[in-house]
Amino acid sequence: MSLKTLLKPQLKKLLKQPIVLKIISFMIFVYTRMVGLTTRWQFGNRQQIDQILSQPLILVGWHSRATMLPFFWNKFTRKNLYALVSPHNDGQIIAHFLKFYGITPINGSTNEKAAQSAIEIMHLLKKQQTIFISPDGPRGPRMRMKKSPIYFASKSGLPIVFAHFSISRSLFISKAWDKTLLPLPFSHGIFTLSQPLYIPADIDDTQVEHYRRQLENTANEISIICDKMVGLSPTLPADINETKNKRF
Repeated sequence: MSLKTLLKPQLKKLLKQPIVLKIISFMIFVYTRMVGLTTRWQFGNRQQIDQILSQPLILVGWHSRATMLPFFWNKFTRKNLYALVSPHNDGQIIAHFLKFYGITPINGSTNEKAAQSAIEIMHLLKKQQTIFISPDGPRGPRMRMKKSPIYFASKSGLPIVFAHFSISRSLFISKAWDKTLLPLPFSHGIFTLSQPLYIPADIDDTQVEHYRRQLENTANEISIICDKMVGLSPTLPADINETKNKRF
């Protein structure tokens, strides 16, 4: 039996310890702060970003580019933000990471505990709070929009806004389903938001699919343009048949 095989169960056990999860989360927090503060950022329209983020909304961003979004949220506003995270170990690392930025995690995910998290999200939206969802997470398919933001926007009357960043000095985790981007410090980066998308109330399934597709196309157009502007080879959406698209 190899050393790797012997150590693997111990490593898994170690990563379940709350103190270890918090240490890893803090390290990610420090790193993203360093990247954010040492990067020359370009903003599509600073005044427009300030205006958009001043209102309650449903903020969405691709799973592979969510790392730096808490930094930008703190940069542009100090309003409350609630983010949907997975209940698994990796999700708990993200939950602790968000807390360091003053963001409140919602325990659930787009695939698990859907009913419970949906009720909590709707409660927050009715109180005019802003929520964040990675609409292709936590298992994909990559850069394919799920329907849940459309339902939440239709029921709450709040707009959906897509957030995205690209950065010139980056590493990609190619084996990850979402091709996660790891930003490096001392780079040139871009952060941008889409225009708010309002969804009418009482829409049928055909209209839900229309707005889902519209939002997905807008998000991917923004993603590709931003990647090209900083000299990255654009990350493209996964084949639609790669993974079943789920409702939440």
